[in-house]
Amino acid sequence: MTFAAGIDVGNATTEVVLGKLDRDGFDVVAADRAPTRRSKGSPESLAGAAALVRRLERRTGVRVSSAVAAPLRPVETATGSLPEERASTGRLRAVATGAATAGGSGSGAGRPVRFGDPVHGDDPVVVVVPSGHRYDDVAAALSELAGSGRLSAILLEDDEAVLVANRLPSGVPVVDEVPPGDVLSSARVAVEVPADGRPLQVLTDPLKLATLLRLEAGEVSDAAALAAQLFDAPNAVVTSSRPEPEPVPDLPSASAGWIEVDGTRLPFLAGHESLRTGRVGAVDAYALPPDLESRSVDDLWTVDLGAVASAVVARRSAAVDRPVALAAMHTTAGWSDPAAALSELLGVPVVTAPSEALAARAGALTTPGAPTDAVVVDLGGGTIDVISVEGAVVAAGAGDLLTASVASLTGGSRAAAEWVKRGPAHRVEAPQVLLAEDGGRGFLDRPAPFDTVGSLVVQGPTGMLGFSRTMAPGEWRALRLRLKTELVGGNVARALRSLGTSPRTVVVVGGSAGDDEVLAAVTGALPRGTAVARGAVGNTLGHRYAVAHGLLRWADPPRRDAGA
Repeated sequence: MTFAAGIDVGNATTEVVLGKLDRDGFDVVAADRAPTRRSKGSPESLAGAAALVRRLERRTGVRVSSAVAAPLRPVETATGSLPEERASTGRLRAVATGAATAGGSGSGAGRPVRFGDPVHGDDPVVVVVPSGHRYDDVAAALSELAGSGRLSAILLEDDEAVLVANRLPSGVPVVDEVPPGDVLSSARVAVEVPADGRPLQVLTDPLKLATLLRLEAGEVSDAAALAAQLFDAPNAVVTSSRPEPEPVPDLPSASAGWIEVDGTRLPFLAGHESLRTGRVGAVDAYALPPDLESRSVDDLWTVDLGAVASAVVARRSAAVDRPVALAAMHTTAGWSDPAAALSELLGVPVVTAPSEALAARAGALTTPGAPTDAVVVDLGGGTIDVISVEGAVVAAGAGDLLTASVASLTGGSRAAAEWVKRGPAHRVEAPQVLLAEDGGRGFLDRPAPFDTVGSLVVQGPTGMLGFSRTMAPGEWRALRLRLKTELVGGNVARALRSLGTSPRTVVVVGGSAGDDEVLAAVTGALPRGTAVARGAVGNTLGHRYAVAHGLLRWADPPRRDAGA
């Protein structure tokens, strides 16, 4: 008997299918997958693929006499930020917004005074405490000032606001992690910490803000412009400068990044909008702050995470930067043939199939009931491959980009985002109470870990994995679904537009095909009435192994349907 291995080295995972060959085709012996080591096509990734083949051989007791792989193309996934376009605010600056551990409550304003300096006069003051002072010493030293009613607020460089606030009379707002230099150089400071998680009511009111900072009548428009930046902030510190501020020059559009589409260089966000209605391969190059290095690409797909959050009215605080994510096929990292390296590692001949996309189609069409004219959508880690009878389109941007985007939106790591992105989450309301995204409550048999109480959670590899304390379950659901629609659905629509086809039946394969929400996003990107099915490769391997299974059709001796 002759055995061969179909080896699919992906951007995120590597899949291998072992097959027993005969003149009529092949039978699947075993299949397995593992995370891809380093970048796709690197020596480490190929060594990992060979190790996976050996593991399957040991498990099954067979030895392969040949293998088949596909040409490899790495995709780089990255996140960045663009400077937000903001209206001029004159002498006013929001020096701190959204401190996670602010203490006390209320609002106040006054001239800034460094902690330890004499507090002359009888006017209200805001005391600024540089790093290095003990919280109990600070509270003791300021108790008399607080009792006199002159202490409007306290700003700490260290993160001890709650400890200080608990030792002072109520009504004194205390904000921590505030850079002292930005405050001490100002003329006046206004601070607000709302009670019970309510929105800001004073600093978001231009007239109240102008009164607190003693602005001139002509500066109310500046107060209005700054107040508009604070509507989603849980707390804030606003300053007014002493001298007339130097005019802030308008940033040239290039400093905010750019995308070159069909030879025309556009500001990054304008280029992003062009991508959404364009074709695969239309981008020539791009650059992102802060280095603005020009990167030549064969394809690019971008996600405006700020717009995704705004579309569902998700809270973004008063961020000064607009987060974006992208996936790129860089021109300098072209296609590579892994056959020689894999042959040396395995000690057997390795054949290179014409393309990964054709292999995906061959594997996907073994799904029971799949018609021969079905369009296959392969949702990989780095690319979305859309393959029809007439041709194929390989578009940058898939599962890895979704992971990076989720990590950016939740403030977590990419490792955690791999689990967070997959589906519904709950919030731990109490040690044994879970709040679902639809408002329903569930009860745990045993208490949740202490550090997850008050946090959104999903099931991770070792149990409950917490990832956000600021979003409600329904808010995260809306944000997650919108992201999948924009990222996956939008990219599938772009690929179909480039392919010039309107399919009747679509078979979806690849790792992300296991996500029901992603499948819904793909369905939404297709014409109404299109039948969308999740692949069941060979009726036994599910949706993941389409490429590895399809590659075996190019194994020697020639298989039936090879090149289908």
